[in-house]
Amino acid sequence: MNKIIYICSYLLFLIACDTKKAAKEIEITTKVPASFQMYKTSEMASLMRTLYSSNKKIKKQITNNDEIGDFNEIFLKIHTATLTDSTVFDDSYTTYANHFIKTQKELFVVPKEERKEQFNAVLDACISCHKDRCTGPIPKIERLRIR
Repeated sequence: MNKIIYICSYLLFLIACDTKKAAKEIEITTKVPASFQMYKTSEMASLMRTLYSSNKKIKKQITNNDEIGDFNEIFLKIHTATLTDSTVFDDSYTTYANHFIKTQKELFVVPKEERKEQFNAVLDACISCHKDRCTGPIPKIERLRIR
């Protein structure tokens, strides 16, 4: 019986010690460190998200055989939006942007039977630029493709 009491006392002691180790104090600060910088999305990154959302909606309309409406002028901001890295704004960027706008505008004027092909041409225009500039979004753009 003494052995049982001894073992139970020992186990309670171990449990109590582990509980003390687990209880850590959390320090709450109300002051933001001077080195902290909040990420701010560039105009171009924000525009790209808008263009993606718009084309995602257009994809759904095309696959449902619905009308897609008219060209959205917001696409034209691709020429003026501030880039995350301004060093990539050069003549080739302008060429890519013009090609994208041209293919996007054509999407709204081609016959309904050709919209799937034209939509995928728009995606090809996006990808061609992103291969040269910012490769991260390419898989996301590819998922928009109409198969």
